[in-house]
Amino acid sequence: MTPSTSLRLALVGALALAVAGCQSGRQSQVVLSTKSPVELRAMQARAFDTADRAKTLRTVIVTFQDLGYGIDKVEPAAGTVSATKLGKLRMTATVYPRGQSQTVVRGNALLLNPGVESQVDDPAFYQQLFFEPLAKAMFLTALDVPGTEDAPPAAGAAANTTAKP
Repeated sequence: MTPSTSLRLALVGALALAVAGCQSGRQSQVVLSTKSPVELRAMQARAFDTADRAKTLRTVIVTFQDLGYGIDKVEPAAGTVSATKLGKLRMTATVYPRGQSQTVVRGNALLLNPGVESQVDDPAFYQQLFFEPLAKAMFLTALDVPGTEDAPPAAGAAANTTAKP
């Protein structure tokens, strides 16, 4: 993690703590983003040039583990993975097809503080702390580098897994 990434994450955490200090009730409050749904979707989703949804889902799981997340729940039929990091950050990724040759991964992150869950809406967070590591893992998986997945690629699987916004 670069110093600027650490700083951004610390600032997002400090903001969430400041909001948590304003909490008066005991029930958990969700602080949603002020960004539009279109803006959120643009920062939270990337398309990859592969039609192999199962392999993409496995790569998302491996990427979460490589980033220090604990896997909470995997729903292969729905294409979702939920993971938590240090009990302070929960992220859910959904994998779904786009056309015949692409798979989309959409991530959604929440900062967890006592009584408050805050939507992460920083594009740099998603890009640097999720999609860049995922794109590298997708590339290694497509090359069939040993240790990057537990099964060989399917015959005729697309080797180009370039992330596209």
